[in-house]
Amino acid sequence: MQIRNTRHTAGQLLALAFMLGAGSALAAGFALYETSSRGIALGGATLGAPAGAETIYDNPAGMTALPGSSLNAGLALINPAMDIEVATPAGKQSYSPDDKWFPPPFAYYSQQMNDELWLGLGLYSPYGLGVEHDADWPGRYNSVETQITAFDVTPTAAYKVNDSLSLAAGLQVMYFDITLKRAIPSVPALLEIEGDSIGFGGTAALSLKLPGDLALGLVYRSEVKQEVEGDASVGPYSIGAEGDITLPASYSAGLNYTGIDKWNVGAVATYTGWSSYDKLTMNFDNPALLGTASSTSVKDWNDVWRFGFGAEYQMNEKLVLQAGYVFDTDPISGAHADYLLPPGDRHILSLGASYDLAGDWTLGVAFAYLMLKDVDIQPRPAEGVFPTEFTNGDTTILSVSLAKNF
Repeated sequence: MQIRNTRHTAGQLLALAFMLGAGSALAAGFALYETSSRGIALGGATLGAPAGAETIYDNPAGMTALPGSSLNAGLALINPAMDIEVATPAGKQSYSPDDKWFPPPFAYYSQQMNDELWLGLGLYSPYGLGVEHDADWPGRYNSVETQITAFDVTPTAAYKVNDSLSLAAGLQVMYFDITLKRAIPSVPALLEIEGDSIGFGGTAALSLKLPGDLALGLVYRSEVKQEVEGDASVGPYSIGAEGDITLPASYSAGLNYTGIDKWNVGAVATYTGWSSYDKLTMNFDNPALLGTASSTSVKDWNDVWRFGFGAEYQMNEKLVLQAGYVFDTDPISGAHADYLLPPGDRHILSLGASYDLAGDWTLGVAFAYLMLKDVDIQPRPAEGVFPTEFTNGDTTILSVSLAKNF
């Protein structure tokens, strides 16, 4: 630890320790499913109907349906918005976070090695969050800024058992970065927490053709434990800190039906074990100065379901039209909701298209509109949380991609 100005009091450092312990540190962000244009357009209902290299994320066992080499790359543009009404001792105040666009990218490459084996590599953002408020907003003692970025590199192999069954397994190498800022009472400077980590996990998948033009996809993604190391600082004070964050396992099952000419219709259900994020413990490198070696805050998130439905229609030889719907349940426990993450169940409507260009290139585009359920949260004065209403929450999502089969 380095102290550059000893005029600050020990009480201010104890306030820093309190703020670290009281709720904060991250959260595990929320999951991003904007990992391909087609996946966005179809509400993620693609597990049994691979169309390109993006199946490395959707269902890596689907690589065995891709002859030769396949490439897909693009990005999503995500613009969240909401209104927040905070009941402070001075009266109710309305506020909206700063308007920002976030651009998570994605890229996939699949290579057929022989008649049975395919290898692939995926790069995408599985988690992310960005919320920024004015430095003097009423909830500043809980959160002024939250920035979370995660990036996955997933080498994957798929094996074709027979014409009906394929299996796949892969490794997740996940980089995780977090920045948190909040105010401290009676201290002019913000508390800033910055840290990063690399964690490892795995994936397993199955693709099975069923009678009656049905196809089943199953995908498992393991937990990824991130041992985040970084610094917590207030003005001239900088304190080393570390904490463990377990990002959840998920289980997905999807069916696709292609028995109607020119149509593909699908459904998917995903169960995510957010209860693994039950608490956050921070350890400090100078317990003598802070008066404690560690501090724990309770999160108690819930396991949740996400349901997606999608359909695509082959308009002509070049153009495919797509539409989808998603219902996504909120993992945040009402007793522990705060300003770091917007709570509430989500409904998502989506549209998209793919168009074959010259040279075996395919352009994909998607638009989605997310609607967030209005939520009230109860006060927790020790954590800087007032009685609060979250209303008019929505998110605009745009995506574009290019794909090529070699």
